[in-house]
Amino acid sequence: MIEWRSLDEVMTGKGLRMVLVQGIASPWGVAAKALFDIKGVPWIAAPWLPGEANEAIVRWSGADSGPVVVWNDERPVNRWLDILYLAERIAPAPSLVPEDPTERALMIGLSFEICGERGIGWNRRLQLFEPMIESGSAPEGVLRMGAKYGYSKDAARAAKSRVIAQLGALATQLERQYAAGRHYFVGDALSALDIYFVAFMNLVALQSVEDCPMAESWRAAYRTGMDDPAMAAAVKPILVEHRDRIFRAHFRHPLEF
Repeated sequence: MIEWRSLDEVMTGKGLRMVLVQGIASPWGVAAKALFDIKGVPWIAAPWLPGEANEAIVRWSGADSGPVVVWNDERPVNRWLDILYLAERIAPAPSLVPEDPTERALMIGLSFEICGERGIGWNRRLQLFEPMIESGSAPEGVLRMGAKYGYSKDAARAAKSRVIAQLGALATQLERQYAAGRHYFVGDALSALDIYFVAFMNLVALQSVEDCPMAESWRAAYRTGMDDPAMAAAVKPILVEHRDRIFRAHFRHPLEF
């Protein structure tokens, strides 16, 4: 398990420090940890408390969610692409960004469909918020996050078709790669896209308790909407197989949060 440090240690320390959402397999944080672990960069972390305002972290970092990543005396960053390029700069090998510009553009574009605004993470968050917000008794933390993601009933309903289309695009890319004898999303080597995909797949195909030991209340929330036949059908076997293979080869398991 993560040995949590104080926020003061993270704010004033040296080397690589992070603020990570505590107790939940928050995909942006899972991905950030994996990027630095694969590159062999040691890190320490302080907790971001889910559902709380975390005002001290916001004042220090300017970020309103985790993960927050800081290197030595540089300014903290928390956007997924900024974290990736920080990882590439401080530990160039192994590179997780393709050298070929066309492959690099494809990797970043598909990564945006996972991590970015209106990506799989964004859309699944809207779907997860819907039953709580529409019940009229959502906790303050959920309402705060709903506002951040632009929640409305219409936005939550539109999220379903977006997730289905995004999973379809990822499956198609993998099918092309596998048919060519390549077992990564782009080119013939592991890239950040493979890492993001594994981290975010828990939002549509939750790993076992042994691999992802979240509290059952959070596990139930992550499964919201996945009993819909169209959503379930979008999680093609090739997606699950790829997730499991990359997870076993490149991630700490079980996941730690």
